[in-house]
Amino acid sequence: MATEATLLRQRKVLAEFGELALVSDNLEHILDEACRLVGEALETHLSKFMLLQEDGVTFVVRNGVGWTPDVVAKVRVQACEGSPERFSLDTDAPVISTDISTETRFRYHDFQKENGVKAFVNVLVYGATENRPFGIFEVDSRSPRQFTDSDIDFLRVYSNLLGAVLKRSNTMQAMRSTEERLRESERHYRIAAELNPLWPWTADKGGTLTSIDQRWYEYTGMTSAETLGHQWAKAAHPEDRESLENLWSRSLTTLEPFDTQVRLQKNTGEYRWFRTRALRSFDAAGQNEQWYGTIEDIDTRVQLEGALRDWNDLLEDRIAQRTAQLEAEQQERAMTESKLRQSQKMEAVGQLTGGIAHDFNNLLAGIIGSLELLQRRIDAGRFDELTRYACVAMTSASRAAALTQRLLAFSRQQSLQPELLEPRTVVAGLDEMIRRSVGPSIIVECSFRANDRIRCDLNQLENALLNLAINARDAMPNGGTLNLGVDRCVIDQASSTEKMVPSGAYVTISVTDSGTGISAENLSRIFDPFFTTKKIGEGTGLGLSMIYGFTQQSGGQVRVHSSLGVGTTVTMFFPVDNSQTAHNAAAPDGTQATEPFGHNETILLVDDETAIRQMASEFLSDMGYRVIEAVDSVSAFRQAEKLDHIDLLLTDIGLPGLMNGVALAAEFKAKYPKLKVLFITGFAGGSNLVSVDSTTRLLTKPFSLNDLGERVRSLVSAGS
Repeated sequence: MATEATLLRQRKVLAEFGELALVSDNLEHILDEACRLVGEALETHLSKFMLLQEDGVTFVVRNGVGWTPDVVAKVRVQACEGSPERFSLDTDAPVISTDISTETRFRYHDFQKENGVKAFVNVLVYGATENRPFGIFEVDSRSPRQFTDSDIDFLRVYSNLLGAVLKRSNTMQAMRSTEERLRESERHYRIAAELNPLWPWTADKGGTLTSIDQRWYEYTGMTSAETLGHQWAKAAHPEDRESLENLWSRSLTTLEPFDTQVRLQKNTGEYRWFRTRALRSFDAAGQNEQWYGTIEDIDTRVQLEGALRDWNDLLEDRIAQRTAQLEAEQQERAMTESKLRQSQKMEAVGQLTGGIAHDFNNLLAGIIGSLELLQRRIDAGRFDELTRYACVAMTSASRAAALTQRLLAFSRQQSLQPELLEPRTVVAGLDEMIRRSVGPSIIVECSFRANDRIRCDLNQLENALLNLAINARDAMPNGGTLNLGVDRCVIDQASSTEKMVPSGAYVTISVTDSGTGISAENLSRIFDPFFTTKKIGEGTGLGLSMIYGFTQQSGGQVRVHSSLGVGTTVTMFFPVDNSQTAHNAAAPDGTQATEPFGHNETILLVDDETAIRQMASEFLSDMGYRVIEAVDSVSAFRQAEKLDHIDLLLTDIGLPGLMNGVALAAEFKAKYPKLKVLFITGFAGGSNLVSVDSTTRLLTKPFSLNDLGERVRSLVSAGS
């Protein structure tokens, strides 16, 4: 139990603090004294008041005694899980912690430990009618300590006094602010009334004028008896009076705003143009109670408008001339911008293809050489080795086709869609292309520590990796090491704020170079669009900003760490996706039967490329189909007129003439509703032009004859 001396000391402190709270309006002094006096009452000499911010979770150490200088008015804490403040808010009751070494409900803050706090007791500070606390008042001890019921009762009363002080302070501050705004509003009103060029007037709901500004009488020379009621219209010009009265009567009937221009006679006899307006005012029941209006002298404006109309005819010619000049300048600017965009495109394509050109030459050399040897063996009648040379030529051609498709993918001409990917497979597939792009002076290493899957757009991911690899190459002009890494990490709740992503499992794809590094100043701006440290013409400044947008759209984030002279690491974070991917039908293995599988079905083959048309026609004929050839839409229609029916339309999308393959297929579909269509195209965006369904398929050039035969067979047999 508390000793009598303790109770007397606490009562004395309550009395002293109560007197201070009544006589002082200095909130800062009151709070400082509150912290000092409570330390005396509980003999700890270490206390603080933590003010709760508007967000309801942040506390600021506003006042306190006994603390080091870096605490009061500087420490901010969050009422997160595991904190004393969160526990206080959740329990809504005094919280007593007698010994830090045995406390398991929450963790002491670092600033408490640094100040030697071993125990504390706190209470929430409420106003008389508030449901939300002002903050927490806390008494801390530098040694383990028990707090008695008397101590708690004392703190409850103490916090109630403190809450009353804070409520009174807030109320007084609001009153002072309101009074200041009122005084300022009155001052503004007086100034506005003196400077306002509008003459205010009022009328009752029946339209009877009840008041008007003094300037009316000074201008017109009319008296109140000559003005109020319905007499004021006599000041209008005779030609304007009837229109004025009719408009006013209509507004009174419809309750629509009154707004008109009228000439009013001055006391000297001259007339000036005025604009008179009025709006109705409604009472609490929604009924019209009166009208508020203004009169504005617009004579100068009317005269100016007349002068402007006189000048208008002359200005129209000048405006037409200037418009033509601006259009020419705009056209020139558009051409310049188009050239700049084309230059940027060429720069990007050059970055990508510079290291691949010699590979194409190697592949072409293999194809040409194999075909030459094949021809020589045929001419010599040596047919035993023909298969080997044909295989070499086909292999090189397939590799060239794969490179072409990769280039088209990087050029973003193919449709982009998120899909389920294994990042290590993507990085491994890009390894060879990146090696070619960065050159032989840079060693490319790959490390894979995760096999999780992510969901994102493959083309965008490949573009991002290649862009980062090119940036790394430029940062290593004298050579170096480029490391591509795939790893897995788990971001907890504490780290999610720093990483700016939700907590959970992520796959990280990192690109690390041993280059020049990035300065701290530039590092803060690298994601800004068009920001680049490269010379003019060497970079667009869009690469990293596009990567930033791509990763965020994919639910992830990108982070950059760099040291000057050491190198740079760019890490992309993507959420792990554990969903199941759809099982696709197994692709043909390339070993198709050579026996015919057609039954003399009629195929209309339309392609302007002679070699492709002859190759496909001969192959399909060998497979048992009846093939009719055409080079464009005109010849296709002519051939169709000679046929009884058509089983399959095999057409290139890009045809010469006015009608392309898509339009041609639409025409034939209208005539033959059950017609099957197989589009072939070398255009990477072809998939965006056609809708694939059970009777329509798309085959991208270059293709193997086996693939062509399989597509034709599946289409012809479908639904038959």
